[in-house]
Amino acid sequence: MSALCRLFMGHLNDVNMNWFTHLFTAWSMAAMFLLGSARLLVHGLLPFVDDKAGQNTVARVRRRMGHDD
Repeated sequence: MSALCRLFMGHLNDVNMNWFTHLFTAWSMAAMFLLGSARLLVHGLLPFVDDKAGQNTVARVRRRMGHDD
């Protein structure tokens, strides 16, 4: 296997995903972080609004990654 192929496929093999599954997973997590960031920006300005924004975002991403503790 060439060095470029190992570089490209190494992580995909580690997480047992194909390229499209990995792309979808990464983009869905990015969307969660974008939404969470917007919620935290609002919470920063108005502390009484959405006081669990950060905790909920982290919990959602951890569940998506399979860390259900």
